[in-house]
Amino acid sequence: MTERSESPERLFQQLDDLIADITDQFASQGHGTAVVIETLQDVLAKRQLAYQRDPDPAEDAVDEPANDWPSADDRTGAKE
Repeated sequence: MTERSESPERLFQQLDDLIADITDQFASQGHGTAVVIETLQDVLAKRQLAYQRDPDPAEDAVDEPANDWPSADDRTGAKE
């Protein structure tokens, strides 16, 4: 995602509107408003910790599994 140079007030209002919609959606499904808000706080805290640990996980190298185990090239499953 790219960062925008919008005002903090506009960002706050946009997020506030989205959170209100999310809260209303889940409250209308039978979850209490307080429970929804508490759960959102937990989700945000978890995301904040993850971001602090690794701000851009897409940049991380992915270790591919090695294909050097016995019979890795034998796709039929037949034993030699």
